[in-house]
Amino acid sequence: MQAIDVIKRRLKEERIPDVPETYATKKKRPAEVAFMDVNLCFPCGKCPDFCPTQCIQHLPPGTLEGRGEQPVQVRYQECIGCYICLEICALLTDYDAIRMYDVNLVEQVLGVDIGDRPPAEPETPEPWEEYWSEGGGYRHMGNGSRIREKINADERAILQGERSST
Repeated sequence: MQAIDVIKRRLKEERIPDVPETYATKKKRPAEVAFMDVNLCFPCGKCPDFCPTQCIQHLPPGTLEGRGEQPVQVRYQECIGCYICLEICALLTDYDAIRMYDVNLVEQVLGVDIGDRPPAEPETPEPWEEYWSEGGGYRHMGNGSRIREKINADERAILQGERSST
């Protein structure tokens, strides 16, 4: 069993949206969307690799001064709220940089509408430090890992093996 299989099985137990086997696009309005704390993100590349909609990308070069490789951020209008990126970050890295936020809160804070379809053209991600980063206005309102405490010893060993091999 691989680490992603452990995470997928536990996500299903939490009734989190099914993980598509192939990359897909958003088909309904999610209850929550992900945002990265760009100050905690060390761009390891794990979350973009596992994102079923491929809506996670590096910030454009020079976005955050003093950072060589820029951290990643979600193009939230394309996010399906599957929790995969959050669990990957929480369980396979030491960063725990991702939180899920209620769509209604995001719409209110950013003054946007999040629909049931992605935009025609992907938007360039922004850091959103003032909202979703530690010390930002809303980080404390985000949901973290739903499965960290439910992982058993065998599953922890699998996850630790994945962490050690990278």
